[in-house]
Amino acid sequence: MAWSGDFASPALTTASSPASGRAFASIELYRSVDSAWREWAALAPDAMGSAYQTPGFVGAWMANAAAPDGLAPLIVAARDAHGRMVALLPLSLRSRFGVTTASFAGGSHSNYNMPLIRSDALDGFTAEECARLLEEAGAAAGVDLFALENQPETWQGAANPFALLSGQPSPAPAFCGPLSPDVEEYFSRLFSTKTRSKQRRKMRRFEEIGAARIYRAETRQERQKLLDAFLAQKGRQFAERGIADVFARPGVRDFLAEAAGLNGAAPAMDIYGFDLDGETIAVTGGFGANGRYSNMIISITSGEHSKYSPGEMLLNFLVEDLILRGFHTFDLGVGVAGYKLSYCPNEETLRDVFFPVTAKGRAAGAAAAALRAAKSWAKNDERVYAVIEKLRALKSRSARPASDGSAD
Repeated sequence: MAWSGDFASPALTTASSPASGRAFASIELYRSVDSAWREWAALAPDAMGSAYQTPGFVGAWMANAAAPDGLAPLIVAARDAHGRMVALLPLSLRSRFGVTTASFAGGSHSNYNMPLIRSDALDGFTAEECARLLEEAGAAAGVDLFALENQPETWQGAANPFALLSGQPSPAPAFCGPLSPDVEEYFSRLFSTKTRSKQRRKMRRFEEIGAARIYRAETRQERQKLLDAFLAQKGRQFAERGIADVFARPGVRDFLAEAAGLNGAAPAMDIYGFDLDGETIAVTGGFGANGRYSNMIISITSGEHSKYSPGEMLLNFLVEDLILRGFHTFDLGVGVAGYKLSYCPNEETLRDVFFPVTAKGRAAGAAAAALRAAKSWAKNDERVYAVIEKLRALKSRSARPASDGSAD
C-alpha cells in the first residue's frame, strides 16, 4: 500500500503504569495500516520480524484481500515510557458466531507470523509480558481470542517470545538456509559435482531448444507478464490436484498486483522469470527484509519443458542474484517438498498459540487448537495424506467436462 498521508490519531490508547521489568508502558490500537505506516516503516529495519510483517506486504494484503474475506485491520503498537514504539503486532480481526478473533495479517499467504519487536527491547518481552500485551490489547479492542499460528520458535538466532506462550506445533515446518558471500562456494556446499554437472546439462538443453532468458523483472510490463503466467500455471496445477485455487479468491490477485508494483507504487515483491522463446515456463517471487529473502510464490509450466526442471534453473538464478545483492539468508516457506531441502536444509519449527481473553475465547481456542492438531495429524501421516490426495484427484477428474466424442 502506498502511503496516503493519513496519520490520523489511533483509535484508542491505553496506559499501564511503568514499572521496573516491564517491556512496555502503553499500547495503541490502529484501525488502518496507513495510520501506523511511518513509525512502522521506521521500526521494521531494527526489529525482530520477517518480511511478512513489513508495511509493504501487510498494506497490500489489507487493501485488497482482507475485506472480501471478512477481515478488518487491527495494528497493536506497544510503547515505552518515553512514547517510543518498541513492538508492533499487525493483526486482522474476524467476528463469527459471536466470537471476535485476532490473527496475524496475511492469512495463508504469510509463511512466518510474528510480532515486530525492537532489537534493544527484545529481552524485556518475557512470556509474562507478551501475555500482558495480549490481555490489554484484547480488552481494549474487544478481542475474544488471539489465534497466532505459524510462529517461528526462533528468528535469526533470537528466541521469538510470543512463541513461548502456551501452544502446540504447527501442522508443518518451514525451511531456510544460509547464503554464502561467494556464489561458487554456495553451490559447492549444497550440491555435489555430479548434481551441478546435471544442472548445467539441463540448462544447455534449454538453450538448444530455443532462446532462454532468466531474469528479475525490472519493468512494469515484465512484472505483469510474470504475474499473469504464475496465476495461469498455479490455476492449472490446483485444478489437476483437485484443490481450490487460493489465488482465485476475491482480492488475492489484486493483492499480488499491488505487491508487485502494478498499481503505480514501488514494488514490495520481487518477481523472477524463466522465458523460453518468449514463453514463461517458470516464475518465482518473494520479499526481502533485513538481509533475509522469503520466497512466497513459485510455479512451472505443465507443458513438455517441465521435464528439464525449469524451476530448478530459476532457483539457481534466484540464489545467485540474492548473493550478489547481499542477502545472507534464504527461505522457501512452510511445507515439506524435496526441492526445498536442496536449497534450504535447515528446518524451522513453527508453533500455534491460541490465547483466550474471554470465556468465549477459551471455548473457541480449544476448538481451533483441536482442528489444527487434526490437520497436523493428517499432513504427517503418510497413509492418510495419500488417501486425501487420491480423493482430490478423483474429485478433479470428475469435475472436468468431457470432451466431444469422449463418451462411450
